Amino acid sequence: MNEMFGVFSKIHEFNDFWRLFAPYVIALGIFSGIGLIGKVALFSKAEQPAWASFVPIYDMVITMRIVGRPDKHIFLFLIPIYNVYLGFKMCTEIASAFGKSSPSDYLWACILNVFYILHLAFSYSIEYQGPVFRKHLTATNNQMAVA
Repeated sequence: MNEMFGVFSKIHEFNDFWRLFAPYVIALGIFSGIGLIGKVALFSKAEQPAWASFVPIYDMVITMRIVGRPDKHIFLFLIPIYNVYLGFKMCTEIASAFGKSSPSDYLWACILNVFYILHLAFSYSIEYQGPVFRKHLTATNNQMAVA
C-alpha cells in the first residue's frame, strides 16, 4: 500500500511541476517553431537546402555558407566568451548578406533575431545579395591591384 501511495505522490509532484512550468514550455515551443519556419524560408531564399534547418549542427554550417565564412568557423562557437561575440557578428552578417547594412538593421537583427529572420525570409523586396564575410578585404585588394 505504501508503494502505491509513493507512485501517486510522484504523479502529484510532476503535476505541480507541470502546472508551474507549462506556460514557459509552451511559449518556448511556439517560439522555436516560429524560428524554425523562418530559418526554412531563409535557407530557401538563399538557395540552400531547406531541410538543413532541421539538422542541428549542419544548419550552422549552412548559415556559415550563407554569410561566406569557412565551414570550420563553426568550431569558434565552442570558445566560451568569443561565442557570444560571434553570435552577434553572425546576426549582423546575415543582415548584410540580404542587403541590410544600417545600424538599426544590425540592432534589430541582434535583439529580435527570430522576428528579423522572419522579416528577411518573407519580405518580397529583400533579396539575397551573397556572402559578405571579408568582402571589404577582397575589394581593397582589387583596388590595390588596379592602381
